[in-house]
Amino acid sequence: MYPVSPVMPGSKEIEIVLGEGQPQYIPLPAVWIDSPARPMVIRYRLTEEERQAVADGADIVMQQLTFHSPFQPVNLQVVGRDEMPVLIEEPNLEAL
Repeated sequence: MYPVSPVMPGSKEIEIVLGEGQPQYIPLPAVWIDSPARPMVIRYRLTEEERQAVADGADIVMQQLTFHSPFQPVNLQVVGRDEMPVLIEEPNLEAL
C-alpha cells in the first residue's frame, strides 16, 4: 500500500506533503478540508498483491498512534481512482 496524489480529483494545487524532506518518512500527500471538523484526507493505493489478498479474504488493519490522548475518529473508504471520497462533516454529538 502506498500514498498517491492527487488525493482527490482536482486537489493537486491544494495538497501538502507531510514528511517531505524527512528521509525517515515516506512523503504523504494530504489535503486539509476547510470545515468545522477540519478533516485531513489521504489516499492510498493497494499493490496488485494486496488487492488479490483482499479479494481472497484478507483484512485491512488500521493502526493509529494516540500518545495517550483520546482516540480521534477515522473513516476508511473504498473509492475508485478518479472518485471523490465522501467527506464526513462534524459529528452531531447531541445524537450520541
